[in-house]
Amino acid sequence: MKKILCAILCACMIFSLCACAELDTIKNTEIPPLPTPELTPEPTMTPAAEVVPEATPVPAADLNEPVRRVYGAELGDRVIVYTKKTQEHFDIPDGGPIILIFSYETPTVMIDGRPEAAEKINEQLRLLDEVYISGSGSDGGRAQLLEEATDNYGYVMDTGADLNTTFSSARTVKVLRADGSVVSFRYWTSVYTGGTKDKRGYLGCSFDSETGEKLTLDSLSSDPETLRSYLADQIVALARADETLMSQLSRGEGDYTVALSALVRDGSWYFSADGMVFFPGYGELSPEDAGIGIPLFTIPYAALEGYLDARYLPAKRDGEAFLSVVKLDAVEDGTVRSVGRLEVEEGEELYLTVQGKAYDVSISKAAYYDQGEGDNFYERERLWYASYMDDCALQINVRVPAGMPDLMISYTDADYAEHRLLLSESEADGAPVLVDDTIQAVG
Repeated sequence: MKKILCAILCACMIFSLCACAELDTIKNTEIPPLPTPELTPEPTMTPAAEVVPEATPVPAADLNEPVRRVYGAELGDRVIVYTKKTQEHFDIPDGGPIILIFSYETPTVMIDGRPEAAEKINEQLRLLDEVYISGSGSDGGRAQLLEEATDNYGYVMDTGADLNTTFSSARTVKVLRADGSVVSFRYWTSVYTGGTKDKRGYLGCSFDSETGEKLTLDSLSSDPETLRSYLADQIVALARADETLMSQLSRGEGDYTVALSALVRDGSWYFSADGMVFFPGYGELSPEDAGIGIPLFTIPYAALEGYLDARYLPAKRDGEAFLSVVKLDAVEDGTVRSVGRLEVEEGEELYLTVQGKAYDVSISKAAYYDQGEGDNFYERERLWYASYMDDCALQINVRVPAGMPDLMISYTDADYAEHRLLLSESEADGAPVLVDDTIQAVG
C-alpha cells in the first residue's frame, strides 16, 4: 500500500502545475530552421529530433451505448482559439550539432462580447507556458534539458558511446469543448532524453467561459464531496470493463481502487463533447513498458446528471452546414460576414464559408500516411478553432496545393458527427476546393 501511494504522489508531482518565478534567460544559437519530419500518429519509437503527434488514447468502456445526450448550457457567445507554435533549436557552439529541440503551442482565446473573460483565460494559459519552459516538480524545463543534453553530448564525444545526442521536448494543445459555460483544453507533452522511449503525458485545463475563472472539481457542484466520490466510483467501473487494463492493475500491490480513485484531482481531467474525461500520469497505473498507452476514462454527461451542476452540461445543437472555399477577389464587398483572419503561409487570400451552422470548426496542418488498411490523413498541428460558425466566413491566407493536400478543415454537426475536409485544387479549372479526407494519395 505504501509503495502505490508513493507512486501516486510522484506521478501527481510530475504533471502538477504551480506558479513559477522569473524565468532564466537562455541564449538560442541562430541556425537554419530544420524541416518538419513526417510522422505516423503512433510511432513505435520516438526519434529525438521529431515532434511526436499526440498518441491515440486507449479507449475506456462507455457507461451508455450509444451516448445519450443531455443538455444544460446555452450555446452562448462564439469562442475562437488561435494557436501559435514556438520551436527552438539549441546546438553546440562553433558549428556543432543540434542537441535539443524544444517546442510548445500557445492558444489565444477570443470570446465574442466577453473580452475580459477571454483575457483572464489567456493570462492563465500564458502561465502554463511559463511553467513548461521553466520546469516544475520533476519536470526540469528547458534549461535543465539543455544542461542534460550538453552533458550527454560530452559523454558521447569522450567515450564514443552509441547514443542519440539530440534530446527533444514537445507540447501540443487542443480545445475539446467550448460553449456558453466551458472552454476546456487538453495538453499533450512528449519528452525524449535518450533511449528507445519518450515520457508522455496529458494535462487538462478548463475555464468558465462567462467569467474566465479556472474550473476546479470543487466548483462544478454544490456538493463537491459527493461528486468526487461518485466520479471515483465511475472510474473504477470503467477500469473493470477494460480487460487489458485490469490485467495490469491486478499485478500491482495493494488495492487498485485506491490508485484509480486518486485520479479524481485537478489537472487530471477535462470536458470533451461526450463527457468528463479522467486520465493517469505517466506510468501511474501500469509499468511504462506495459504497452497499453495512457487510458482515458470518459464519464458520459448522461451519467453526471444530478451530480454535475446543470450549467456545465453541453449546449443543445441544431441545424445543418455546408462548407466551401472561394477566392477573396471573387466575393462582392459586404456580402460575407467575416469572423477573423488566419495567416497560414504566403499564398492566396481565400474565404472559408459556412452556410448554416457548423460546430467545433478547426483548421490544421495535415499529413498523409498509409495505415496498411487504407489511405488516411491526420492532424499534425492545429492552427485555429471556433466553437461554431453560422452563415459566416474566415479569411485565410494559404498556399493551395496542386498535389498532396496539407491543410485540413474539420467540424462536427448537430449530432456530434465529425466531418473532415482537405484544401485542394480543382483538376477542372485549378480553383480551390474542399475534398473529403478519404482522397487517395496524389503528387
